[in-house]
Amino acid sequence: MAAAALRPQIVDGLIIGGGPAGLNCALTFARLQSTAIVFDSSTYRNEGVKHMHTVATRDHFDPQEFRRIARDQIESRYKSVWFEKAIITHAAKKLIGPDGKYEGFQIKDDQGRTFEGKKLILATGSKDVLPNIPGYKDNWPSHIYQCLACDGYEQRGTPIGVLDLQPWTSHFVHMAQQLDDRVTVFTNGPIPATLPPPIERSLKISKVFGAKFDERKIIRMVNNGPSYVEGITLEFELGEPVTLGFVVDKPPVVNRAQDLIDQLGLETVPLEQGGHLKVNSMNETNVRGVFAAGDTTVMMKQVVIAMADGLKAAAGAGMQIAEERTKEALKTFENGSE
Repeated sequence: MAAAALRPQIVDGLIIGGGPAGLNCALTFARLQSTAIVFDSSTYRNEGVKHMHTVATRDHFDPQEFRRIARDQIESRYKSVWFEKAIITHAAKKLIGPDGKYEGFQIKDDQGRTFEGKKLILATGSKDVLPNIPGYKDNWPSHIYQCLACDGYEQRGTPIGVLDLQPWTSHFVHMAQQLDDRVTVFTNGPIPATLPPPIERSLKISKVFGAKFDERKIIRMVNNGPSYVEGITLEFELGEPVTLGFVVDKPPVVNRAQDLIDQLGLETVPLEQGGHLKVNSMNETNVRGVFAAGDTTVMMKQVVIAMADGLKAAAGAGMQIAEERTKEALKTFENGSE
C-alpha cells in the first residue's frame, strides 16, 4: 500500500459520493497527484443488487466487489487521495484557509466535522421513490427491474409483467418481448376513458405489439424466493393471483443530495426531463467550481456513464485549478516586474 501523505488543510477536490462516478473521479485526481477526499455515505442506489451488467470486463459482477477493488487500487497505488465514511449535510462556497484568502468550498458532515477544498464534485447519485403497494419494497430489486438491459437477460424465458401505464410502457413491452413473448401490462386499476396523448400513444403501441392487459387493482406483491424460478406473485382485489418471473417498473427518481443542491443554488433540468443537475461539457454546474458526475447529472443512469462523468468532472476541476494558478502566477510576475 502506498504510504499516505500528510493531508493538507485545503485539498484540490472534495468528492461527495463513493460510487462509480466518485471513484473514477478520485482515480483521475490521483494520477496527477492532485489531492482529494472522497466522502462515502455507504448508501447506494443499487443496494441489494448482486450483479451489474453492460460494463466491459465486469459484466455480471458484484457491484460491492467492484467498489472494493476500485478503492483498493486507489489506496494501494496512490497517496494523494483519502477516503472518509461520512454523510455530508452542508456545503457552501466561501473564502477558506487560515486567513480566509482562498476562494473555495467548505463542507460539513453529520458529526460536525468541517473540510475545505478548492473544488467540489457532487457524485451523490440518485434514489428511487418506490410506490406504496404492499410487498413492492420486498421485491425491489430482486423481482422488480427498471432496466431490462441491466437485469432482464438472466431471467429470460419467463412470463413478464409491466407495471402501470406510462409514456414508456410500450418501450418496456418491446424490450420485454425480446426476452419472452408472454408480456402483460398490469395497469393497477381500470384504464381511464381519456388519457394524456403520450400515454394514449403508448397504450396503442403496446396493443399493436400484442401485449395483454390486466386492469385489476393490485393489493399485494409476494416474493416467492430469490430467483425468477420462484418469481413474484401479484394478488388482486378480484380474481386469481398471477405469478411472473419478474416485473418491469420505472418509479420516480430524485437526486439523493437535493439538500446540498439547494444550499449551493445549483440548476436542474425540469422534472419531466429527469430533474437532474445541469452541467456543461466538462461537467461543471452553473456555480463556478462545483462539478457533478454520475446519476445526478443524467437521465440514463448506467455505471459506465457514471465512470466517464467522474473522469470529466475531475479533468474539468483540474483544468480550472491550473487556469487559476496560471493567472495568479502571471499577476505575481507582472507585479514583480514593475
